Amino acid sequence: MPVALPAAAQQVPVPMRQMAQRVAAGPIKLDLQVDTSSVPIDSNISVRVSMLNADNQPAEWQRPCTVNLEITFPSKRVEHQTVVIPKQQTTAKTTFVASEYGIARLRAIESTNSLSPAGNTVFVVGKPTAPAKPVAKKQSFHTSTDEPLGTNESRPVLISASWTPSQPQQPDTASTAASTPAALPATPPTTPQLLLVNSTGKDEILADGKGYARIRVYYMAPNGKGAPLDIRIWMTWSNGKFYPQPLVIPRGGFDTEGKLVSASPVQATIALVSSAPNVPVQGSSTLKLVFAPPIYGFGPVTSDSTLKMSLIDREPLVGCFFDDQGRCIQTDRVRHVNFSSSNPTMHIDPDSFDIKANETTATIFLEPTWRGTAAIAMWAPGLNKQSITVVVSIWLVVTLCLVGGALGGIAAKDTLKGYIWWRIFIGVVAAIVLVWLCVYTVVPKTSSMIAHSLISVFVVGIVGGYSGTRVLDFAAKKLGVV
Repeated sequence: MPVALPAAAQQVPVPMRQMAQRVAAGPIKLDLQVDTSSVPIDSNISVRVSMLNADNQPAEWQRPCTVNLEITFPSKRVEHQTVVIPKQQTTAKTTFVASEYGIARLRAIESTNSLSPAGNTVFVVGKPTAPAKPVAKKQSFHTSTDEPLGTNESRPVLISASWTPSQPQQPDTASTAASTPAALPATPPTTPQLLLVNSTGKDEILADGKGYARIRVYYMAPNGKGAPLDIRIWMTWSNGKFYPQPLVIPRGGFDTEGKLVSASPVQATIALVSSAPNVPVQGSSTLKLVFAPPIYGFGPVTSDSTLKMSLIDREPLVGCFFDDQGRCIQTDRVRHVNFSSSNPTMHIDPDSFDIKANETTATIFLEPTWRGTAAIAMWAPGLNKQSITVVVSIWLVVTLCLVGGALGGIAAKDTLKGYIWWRIFIGVVAAIVLVWLCVYTVVPKTSSMIAHSLISVFVVGIVGGYSGTRVLDFAAKKLGVV
C-alpha cells in the first residue's frame, strides 16, 4: 500500500519522480523464453534470456549483464550455465539438452542480484510408443490373478515437478545399492493426466498490474503423444486478473499457458476446476502465489539531485522504497539494504542493516574526512543501485577557523606579547592547529550535533587563537614531536 512521505513531502520531489521514471524505463527484471515449451527427449532446447523494463518491453544496460541460469531436471539434477547479455543489447541465447523425461525447470538470476529473477518450464516428452499388440496367453497352472512367469515389470510412477516439489519416493536400497544416480527420472503416467505448474521462477511478483505469474498446464499420456483433441481448461482465482479463460491445449499439443496479474499486494490462489473433455489432474489442482508491493527501487529521499555539506558536518541521508511514481511505499517483509561511497574520504554510518516489514525508510549518517565529491549508492537485493552525489567543501570551515583565530589573537593582549599583527598571526596558526586536531581526533568519535556544528569551528578557532603558542606545545606533545 502506498505510504505518504512525512510532513511537507506529500508532493513527490522532482528528483525522486525522475529517478522512478528512469528506473521504470530501464531494466528492472529478467525474462526467460523457450522456443517450444514441449520437446522430445534428447533434443536441444533454445533459451532466450532478456532484460525487461516495467512495461515488459526490452531494455538495455550500458554494461554487460551476466546471468546465472539453473536448469533442474526431474531427477533433481541441476545444470548451471552462465549467459552474458552484451552491452547495449537486450537478449542473449543459450541451449541445453533435454536428457530426461518430465518437467525441466529453468531459473535465471542476475549475478549481482540487481534485477528480479525469471523462470520457465519445459515438458520433455518421451518417444511416442505404438499400442501393444495383444499376445495370446499360454495355459499355465497360475490363477488369473498371478503374473506370468519371468516378468518383474512394475507400474510406472510419475514424479511431478513444480517450484515446491513433493518429497520423492524412497528407493529400495537393496536394488539400488550399485546405482550411481541419486534419483530416477520421471516416467509417463499409466493414464492421461493434466499437471498444473507455476512456471514463474520467483517467490513474489510485483503487484503493479504488469508483472505476471506464468501458469502452465501440461498434458501427459502413457503413449507419449499429444492431446487427441482440443482440451479446454477452466480456472478460478482469488485475486487479480487471469487470461486467457479458458485455456486450450490444442489437438496434438502438450501444454497451454496463462498469466495472472494483480494491482494489489496479496497472497492469491489459482485452481484448475474443470476440463472438457474431462482429464484428471495429477497432484494438486491449486497454486498459491505472492504479489508484493510494487517496489521499483530503493533510493534517496531528497528534493535536490546533489547534497552539499561542509567538512565538519555529520549529515543524515534518508533512503526509501519507491514505486513507479517515486512515492515511498512500505515493504511487506524484512529487506536488507546496503550503502557504499565512491570516495574513501566519505564514511557511512551504518553501511548495511535490515529494514523491518511495514517500514518505509532508512536513515544513515555521512561523515566526511576531507573535501571532494562522492557518489553514495544504495540498494537492496533484487533492486538496481540508486545514487546521489555529495559535494564536501572545506572553505567555510577554513574561513570560520581563520576569523576565530584572528579574534582570539586580538583578545589575547595579556597572554600574547607583541604587536596586534603578531598576535593575529599566532592566533590564526594556533586556531588552524586546534581545529585540525578536533576534526581528525574528536569529531569522528562522537555523534553529537554540537561537535558537528560550524559554530563549534568558530568557537574552537577563538579558543585556539587566544591560547596561542600553548596550543602549539599541546599539539607537539600529542603528535610526539617533543
